[in-house]
Amino acid sequence: MERSITISLLRPTLPGVLLSLMLTSNTFAEVPRMPTVVAVPPSSVPPLSSAKRPGTEHSDLDMYDYVEEEFYLQGVAPAITAAGKTLFEAPYTTRILVRKPADPAHFNGTVVIEPFSWFGERAAGWILTRDYLLRRGYAYVGYTLNMNKPAVDPKFISDTPAAEAEQVAQYGRIVNFEFMRRFDYARYAPLGTYYDPERFTRGAGPDPFVPQSQGIAAQLALLLKTNAAQGPLAGLNVQRVYVNSWAVTAQVWMDYLDQGRHQQWRMPDARPLIDAYMTGRMAYGEVGGDVIRLPRQMPDGVPFVTVYSQSELMHDVIEGIDLPPDTDSPQLRYYEVTGMPHLRLADLGTEHTELLAADIGKGDDPRCRTLYDEPAELVVSALLDGMDQWVREGKAMPKAPRVLREGKTVARDPATGNLQGGVRPPWIQVPSATYLTDQETGCGLIYDTKVPYSKEALGQRYGSFSHYEQAFEDAKGLSIKQGYLLPEDAKGLRPIAKPQDF
Repeated sequence: MERSITISLLRPTLPGVLLSLMLTSNTFAEVPRMPTVVAVPPSSVPPLSSAKRPGTEHSDLDMYDYVEEEFYLQGVAPAITAAGKTLFEAPYTTRILVRKPADPAHFNGTVVIEPFSWFGERAAGWILTRDYLLRRGYAYVGYTLNMNKPAVDPKFISDTPAAEAEQVAQYGRIVNFEFMRRFDYARYAPLGTYYDPERFTRGAGPDPFVPQSQGIAAQLALLLKTNAAQGPLAGLNVQRVYVNSWAVTAQVWMDYLDQGRHQQWRMPDARPLIDAYMTGRMAYGEVGGDVIRLPRQMPDGVPFVTVYSQSELMHDVIEGIDLPPDTDSPQLRYYEVTGMPHLRLADLGTEHTELLAADIGKGDDPRCRTLYDEPAELVVSALLDGMDQWVREGKAMPKAPRVLREGKTVARDPATGNLQGGVRPPWIQVPSATYLTDQETGCGLIYDTKVPYSKEALGQRYGSFSHYEQAFEDAKGLSIKQGYLLPEDAKGLRPIAKPQDF
């Protein structure tokens, strides 16, 4: 009513009224529903994925003067098919885990959001960037995208009943809301989202992704960027929201961009909800659906950055899938990081375990015995920092060469055994091992493995540990210059081989 009265009093021309109403209607029609947020009642134990819990996600928040809080996020969100069709809207209740500077003066204006993984509610993006986020004053919000266990869980649909049963036996206890409720029933009993495997399919089977994923993400971004006095980031002046989504949930963000949600859903003043997107360790379309690498409705003015480990790049090489070229308009970057495995011991979520070579009778295979767990988080943190500079300062991220292909195989350097091209961390520039993928070794592991050089090979290549150590230092300097290592992280990066290896 107030809007109508104002128009009447100003008496503008009829075309002006129509244009104003059209613009107003379009703007407000594209603003997502505002969700509500309620603090989770206190409990005697830290929440799932808490940085205060011993484990892979632990951080000393007190040292950085950060606080961690958990909230219920509730609202009504569209249920969207994998093909992008909205069928209806439905209520949901999920949870968010917030980490923020206790002193608003230490906040840098940017919130990083990340959906937790299916498996063990893992926050892979947090694990890979937490030290960087804390020392640079970011806020972090992880959130749950999950479902009640259906009769047939689409996350485990396999080619044979035996393979499906094996998957359920390995992972069934650490997925879905049932896992969360078993962990802490009182805390997670209220959670629920809409799911119907008959209506929502992806590829040839039920869609394993929650149909409300895109709407929940948009509403969360709206809530955070609105700077509400009663919001989960009250007192902080949020200026930017970045996505940092890894592993299987990265597909949610490919869908979001591909279906044009970035352009469709906006802030009330028409600003974008999301200011940059980083995803990693996911070959889009691998879990059913379209195999694309460039969103068909790629937006202008915001970066879309994908980080591949050796496993993902090997997947695309074997399947003959070409990556699109890096461009500055639209702002697209793909990084194939050599010497980066798909999963590390440091990446496991709550109650998440994986089989090792000895568990499956491969303990005597020299290609399967040694996992590589090199500090890939240093590369990821540098890339996130580069994305931040692209947003805030307009400084374009570096364009990395692709890993060299030879048809549907990769090109390996005969002298080192390692991949040629791609992003080359210091441990690849100055290697002490050959870094392999499970696609090549057939070890049957989720982890990737390496074959360390023998003492003789190290001696022939470097002469002595001191020469190797100096070469590694020089490689660190090159990585800093290329934008793949931050100077403050370089100080703590030690050579992979040790004096006793020579």
